[in-house]
Amino acid sequence: MLFAKLGTICAVTASEFGGKLVNLPNGQKLLVFGVPVLKELDAERAVLAAQKILRIFKNDDSTFQAQLRCGIASGVGFVVPSEGPSLSPQDVSGKVFDEASLLEKNACGNTLLVSGNTRSLFRSNFEYRQVQLSDGAGIAFEVLQSIAPPSTTLPNARDKSLSAFAGRTNELKTLRLNWSAVKDDKPQLILIEGDPGIGKSRLIHTFLQKAGSDQALVLNFSGSVHHRRTPFFPVAQGLYSFLGLKGLQSPSLIGSVVQTLLVDLKLDTPRNNANLRAILKSGGLDSHPPQEKISAEAPLQTLKDCFHQLSQIHPVVLVFEDAHWMDSSSLELIAYLAETLTKSRVLTLVSTRPGPGATELADLADSTCRMQQLTREQTRFLASQLRPRDMTDAHYEHVVRKSDGIPLFLEELMNIAIDRGGDFFEERRETLIPASLRETLAARISHLGNDKDLLLMASAIGGKFDQKLLTDIAGLPGKAVKKHLAAFQKSGLIFPREDEEKNQYEFKHGLVQDLAYQSIGPKVRKEFHARIASALTRDPENQPEAAAEVIAHHFEQAGNVAASLDYLEIAGLQAVRLAAHKDAGKHFRKALELARGIESHQKRDSTISRFLLLLGPQMITNHGFASEEVQEVYSKARTLKKPQDRSSENLQMIWGLWGAHMVKADITFAQELSADFLEIALQLQTALELAAGHYMTGVGAFYVGDLQGAEKAFLAAVSDAERADFEDMVTNYSLDLGILARSYLCWCYALTDQPRKLQAVSEELEQMASDSDHAFCQAFSSCFLATANNFCGKSADAQRHALKAMELCGNQDFAQQAAQAAINLGRARFNSGDTSALPLMEKGLEDYLSTGAILARPYAEAWIAEALLEKNDAKGALVKLNDVRRFTETTGEAYFDAELMRLSAVATTQLHSAEHPQVRKLLEESVAIAQQTGAELHLNTSIALLRAQPALKKPDKI
Repeated sequence: MLFAKLGTICAVTASEFGGKLVNLPNGQKLLVFGVPVLKELDAERAVLAAQKILRIFKNDDSTFQAQLRCGIASGVGFVVPSEGPSLSPQDVSGKVFDEASLLEKNACGNTLLVSGNTRSLFRSNFEYRQVQLSDGAGIAFEVLQSIAPPSTTLPNARDKSLSAFAGRTNELKTLRLNWSAVKDDKPQLILIEGDPGIGKSRLIHTFLQKAGSDQALVLNFSGSVHHRRTPFFPVAQGLYSFLGLKGLQSPSLIGSVVQTLLVDLKLDTPRNNANLRAILKSGGLDSHPPQEKISAEAPLQTLKDCFHQLSQIHPVVLVFEDAHWMDSSSLELIAYLAETLTKSRVLTLVSTRPGPGATELADLADSTCRMQQLTREQTRFLASQLRPRDMTDAHYEHVVRKSDGIPLFLEELMNIAIDRGGDFFEERRETLIPASLRETLAARISHLGNDKDLLLMASAIGGKFDQKLLTDIAGLPGKAVKKHLAAFQKSGLIFPREDEEKNQYEFKHGLVQDLAYQSIGPKVRKEFHARIASALTRDPENQPEAAAEVIAHHFEQAGNVAASLDYLEIAGLQAVRLAAHKDAGKHFRKALELARGIESHQKRDSTISRFLLLLGPQMITNHGFASEEVQEVYSKARTLKKPQDRSSENLQMIWGLWGAHMVKADITFAQELSADFLEIALQLQTALELAAGHYMTGVGAFYVGDLQGAEKAFLAAVSDAERADFEDMVTNYSLDLGILARSYLCWCYALTDQPRKLQAVSEELEQMASDSDHAFCQAFSSCFLATANNFCGKSADAQRHALKAMELCGNQDFAQQAAQAAINLGRARFNSGDTSALPLMEKGLEDYLSTGAILARPYAEAWIAEALLEKNDAKGALVKLNDVRRFTETTGEAYFDAELMRLSAVATTQLHSAEHPQVRKLLEESVAIAQQTGAELHLNTSIALLRAQPALKKPDKI
């Protein structure tokens, strides 16, 4: 008999709260929620159902006493449905079933244990305590609360989801203006409409903090998804809280409290007394079965009179929260108050989600606040309030972007990121949707029934999709697709894009698209992507324009690696042409990742080699030749090629290795590589490779001090580059080789003191860089022009070019060029008489060396030493000059040695005297080196100092 009673109660309770009963062979009763369709707040429904069953048996007066145990877990399980329309489960298995069984075994008599995952799904403030399971099986939570949770809008309510507030200036202004009217005896009804998690409760909470200073009485009436058929349920629960009644109270106590209230309000009549008792009884948790109406005479009038009388004592705020879940009687009360309240200090706040109900309420409202997503700036502010100290910028930006400006989404994502740390961002994509949000979003998708298949196809296209493309891959008539899209739009899942052409749609929230996409089975998902890729490539003129990387993504997900690699290469090359080197690098890295999975060893190596060579120039642009990443890329590529290979691809590998060694001042080895390169280029006789070979030869000649040989090589490179294809140059070598060669020619002409040639090539270089519309070309040339002008002492022109280079580098993050620009800017300011420019040069050199490059040390250290001399720090200058002279002696750099010797002589003069024998020796060495290198600029300066020396014998031949 007891088992029969348990079965009946479980069946009725399961039906009441939207679950289904499974009778297990051992006599246990299993209630399943979310089958066959997932519903919002299934976890809370399960808890309330379990509480009711436990309460019924605990209060049973029969001779049959029972000690029930209950365990609740949430997750994925396997369900065998019965035949028929109800699809009731016949059998349940899986991890979630095992977890629930474990919890039931650990529960004491008449207690309810829930898993941690179930607890995370609670939206209401159930009371619970943590308990330890036996045999070290982990922890669980014993749910203690057996009455409806309080509203979260109470000013002093403690709610983690209300931890921060951002934006909503206009909404708060509306509420405050209406509040001012209320205090002047003009009742107001304000509708607050918005999607789940948009911040309706937080807005109300913030406003109530202001209203609290006016000694307002706040009554909270919260709609419940579990009690939509229970008349006046939110009103009854709000009155229970307002009157201080908790739990299940005796009728006599309720009657006494009601009478006291009515006496205080001068409303103590039999009708009012009976009405309030009926409302409280009808809205109680144990009212069963639910009923549409209550047996009372004009209950709305009674409630209105009570609120009016309360407003004569203090201003009153009636908060009807989650009106979309309210029963018809409570909604009628809202309408009645709007129509009949006059000369009362009553503000009625009604929060609801968009839908037909919201439209009806808007017709009653004096004002409507339709809440939208936060702006990116507001989202950042809110995120900054929640961000843990150890969260990286990349993870922070990921959370901000993923939240879509929805405060609840943001806070849930941030909380989980805090709990799991960096591992959260490395886990599978589906784990990036918090469990508490997953339930809400999945319920909205599940309610679509079979229509959701089209939504899943749309999610495979992406966050934004085109109706034409969706129609093609779905194979449905256009009218049918349009009808479905209208239904999705009505459900608040998508919206049309007004800023685009017609028939463009976007998922309302990125998390909705993510969850829809995750709902697709692997095999079907693969088929969807294959259809999309085919449609985009088969007839591109009749499809929306799609980026190459998007097409590559669809081919990858469809399992077509070869096609995906083709489109990733196209995407990377398109980015290169736009000087978007970071994007290009991203596409080529993705291609390398896919290429490693190619089964054929020979094809895998050739593909990896190809994309390494495409990636290299992008790495050079972003990190400089000296970075370890660049050297690693080209070294890997070379290991995949045969030593005797004399192809253009092999030349690209030599180019990358040459640059890496050159900027690290390994000049001898770099010259060997450039000689090998030029030898092959001369055999190939291709303009591009000849330009690169002559350029590499010129760079080596310049740094060892062969300025005449360098000029000859650079002029040859300029001539060859004019015959080469620009796109091939920036793809294979990261820059326009004509611009590179002209940049070094500027240095050659500056040091050899040929002002006319310098002016001509400078003007030509500046115009070419501007015309190229290539940011790195512009930054590179601006740095070299700044240095050339600083060599000549033209501080105004040097500063102009340095500032331009810094601007370009700041926008693109060109680290090496940015550092050189800072050095040049400091030098230009020093030449203009600004002695405070020394720190700028020192910081620039520090940043330059941090990139791994050291080739620019001679002129940078010389300029810093000269600034130290200006500060009369001859000792510090001499130490620096001696150090850099040892460096150039080791590396073989000679182009600036004459100036280093001259400055050493000046420092020695300051430290000792002009008569010191070392001074003459240093100046003579400076003259000799300048003669040897052809650096006429340094030669003339050193000769002038020599002539000023005491008892100087004039050199016989200069």
